[in-house]
Amino acid sequence: MISYNALEVHGLKDVLETVATACTHLNIDFFIVGAVARNIWYANSNTELRGTKDIDFGVYVPDADTYEQLKAHLIENYQYIQAYENAFCLLTPDGKEIDLMPFGEIAEDGEVIIEGSGMTTLRLDGFEEAFKEGSIDTQIEDKVYKACSIPAIVVLKLIAYDDRPNRRVKDIKDITSIVTHYSDIEEDMIWEEHSDLYGEELEHQEIGLIVLGRMMKKIIEKNKELTTRIIHIIDKALANESDILEHMIIDRMTETLDEKATILQLIKQGLTER
Repeated sequence: MISYNALEVHGLKDVLETVATACTHLNIDFFIVGAVARNIWYANSNTELRGTKDIDFGVYVPDADTYEQLKAHLIENYQYIQAYENAFCLLTPDGKEIDLMPFGEIAEDGEVIIEGSGMTTLRLDGFEEAFKEGSIDTQIEDKVYKACSIPAIVVLKLIAYDDRPNRRVKDIKDITSIVTHYSDIEEDMIWEEHSDLYGEELEHQEIGLIVLGRMMKKIIEKNKELTTRIIHIIDKALANESDILEHMIIDRMTETLDEKATILQLIKQGLTER
């Protein structure tokens, strides 16, 4: 169990309870994604958190009408405000941005299109797989919420960057932070469930990256198109056909592109092994 304060997101308790109440009222499933989901993982392992102002949710809805009912319920009953520049974003009465990303049957040909001003179209490839295969029940004080697992977060961040590379550099920075800590935070799981890798003369950090790839594979393997896309994103980075390796560099004095390429190669090994 973790506390709201431990997640370092001001006002998170009220937002979670409000969104949960609204979704329950409309019989909508949802899960926590993005930076808050990442911070849940950090908080559970007593790792230093990175602050965030973003509170993002994936909401599983059948159609645009249901999605609009959810937004209307939050606006009418909790004084949320529609953001002008993004039809998928609401503002709380004290100005926090809440992204409600609809996925499921609402999507047509991979796209979600709604009415409104500003951004009205989203591609949310991977959200359904992340929800069904990569969400975990997390107790925050006296409530239990579904949150996106770390391997699922990496999948979604790779896709988000690939969709909008000029605007999603932060996603690659987040992935870099995750892979830095993954092997140590998940040490017990890696040893107990993936001990076969310890006979290959690999360092613990390297084994952890292969395991991360294995966990990502479990989430997406039923969707062959999505699996192919994730591997293609990594292959483009390794071939320097995208700027992912560059964006993974945090300290140019101590880090190299070859080191970052090795990270992606190990994740790919876990993704592609039979």
